[in-house]
Amino acid sequence: MNAHQVLATVAASDFAASSAWYARLFGRVPDCTPDADCAEWQLADCTRVRVRSRDGLAEASRRIGVASLGIIVDDLDGILQDLQGRQIDVPVPQLATHYLRFAPVCDPDGNRVTFVESATA
Repeated sequence: MNAHQVLATVAASDFAASSAWYARLFGRVPDCTPDADCAEWQLADCTRVRVRSRDGLAEASRRIGVASLGIIVDDLDGILQDLQGRQIDVPVPQLATHYLRFAPVCDPDGNRVTFVESATA
């Protein structure tokens, strides 16, 4: 498989609260708001995260479980420090292997956003 773009969609029960939380998480307002219940952030050239009201999703999509996003970063400690400054609760980073450190944070709906860093960098 050769993907050209990645789009992760997170369903939010309270769109306003979740949009505000993701704005704090990413440190900026959405890059795009295609409609009243959708906000998108462009994280890399071909990677976007979309927060969408559960009401705006198709019936089948509303029943999907909790989302999980993984974001690979170069400076995990710096990211976590920035997030604390934006009033986001952050855990102490964990060592997954001798090569990977990670720290998960949760949005208002319990969706997990995990920041991952190579411990060898």
